[in-house]
Amino acid sequence: MDATPWVLAAVAGAGAIGVARLATALTRRHRRRQALAVPASVDDPTRGRPRPWIIMNPSKHEDPQAFKDLINRKAKELGIDHVHWRETTREDPGTGQAVRALEEGASVVIAAGGDGTVRAVAAGMAGSGVRMGIIPVGTGNVLAGNLSIPDDPGQALAVALDRNHRSVDLAWVRVEDVTQESTQPAEGGLRLAARAALHPEVTLPNEEAPASSIEPRADEYACLVIAGMGYDGETMADTDPELKKRIGWIAYVWAGLGAMGVPRMKARLTLRSPSAPAPDPLGVGDQLAGTTLDEEDAAPEQSPHSHADEITRIEARSVMFANAGELKMLVLAPDAELSDGLIDVIAVDAHAGLLGWADVTWKMLGQLIGLRPINLPVSTGKVAFRQAKGASVTAEEAQMCQVDGDAIGLAHTMHIRMQAGALDIAVPAERTWMELLPA
Repeated sequence: MDATPWVLAAVAGAGAIGVARLATALTRRHRRRQALAVPASVDDPTRGRPRPWIIMNPSKHEDPQAFKDLINRKAKELGIDHVHWRETTREDPGTGQAVRALEEGASVVIAAGGDGTVRAVAAGMAGSGVRMGIIPVGTGNVLAGNLSIPDDPGQALAVALDRNHRSVDLAWVRVEDVTQESTQPAEGGLRLAARAALHPEVTLPNEEAPASSIEPRADEYACLVIAGMGYDGETMADTDPELKKRIGWIAYVWAGLGAMGVPRMKARLTLRSPSAPAPDPLGVGDQLAGTTLDEEDAAPEQSPHSHADEITRIEARSVMFANAGELKMLVLAPDAELSDGLIDVIAVDAHAGLLGWADVTWKMLGQLIGLRPINLPVSTGKVAFRQAKGASVTAEEAQMCQVDGDAIGLAHTMHIRMQAGALDIAVPAERTWMELLPA
């Protein structure tokens, strides 16, 4: 008896189930986001009426004034008579503007732009305790998606002015042994410069000073979503900005196809105060595991590492550090939480050309419907995870690095540290389905 028809039927059935689960997951995510978009009153007895400052990226709009008029009109409908506006510039994409807004007494600072604008504003807001809002504009808006903030500007404004909020971590990223400088300004330097201009009598840390949990170094970049080096860095560097304006996030996919030939990197990965690896009863090896430093390696005079550090040597196409877990159409880091004080480290490797990348793609798509990657010895694509309070990776060959979709140059080393609870971001109110039903 020929078993081929039965095998084909089984494969087709499994594929149909997978597609159905994927469609269900996407539908639920869309419905939840729309449900959360229902605005409440902007009155907050604990804060009074909001005094909003909006920092907008004018390059994201064909008619910036029309956008301002729309938001001003929506604000008046919500009972807000005046909105303070600040625009980003090429030299300062929002960090200095946020610092000055805080100095002028803003009760809420709203970033109106893409992920780069949101990141820049967040760098200026970090540790202030002042509410931050987001009006997503552009193609990425990954953080807004993770927070279920609606795409509609009016609804997003209502959320930003509402009383509901949550704590969000911020990562600070620094690169070393740089072989190709970036034109992207480091938000740490912009923040320090803005504060120095406002308070010249205060001594602030310089680039050589050790970073604290409050003030960044001048050479540190803020990161809200994901940073990385290798394949993902090449993808971001190769993405055409004009193409991104025309076709949105698909431009990243196009650039990613061209970056598949990036060589595998040999690297040393350091996890600082890592969480214990998840149980691995099947021995599939989906957790990054290294060796804890011994007494000699951890000696302060010989190494900046501590006894809590864990070292592993890896070969990978890409090493990524995620604060947020979801990207467009996929779940990158299933265990990532925006307020857990941890960075999720992801190492991705692919062998056998397109076959390996196809394996990686299926593993990533599987996470969208709750399937954990299984790395078998014969797998042509592998995805491994780990969580830690900080991390460093040093590659033998210089790699392209990126932060939240912006390339920050070629470098051998990338350091990541977490500022837990750095931000207080306005989010939609959680509502049950019963509350959304018409009376």
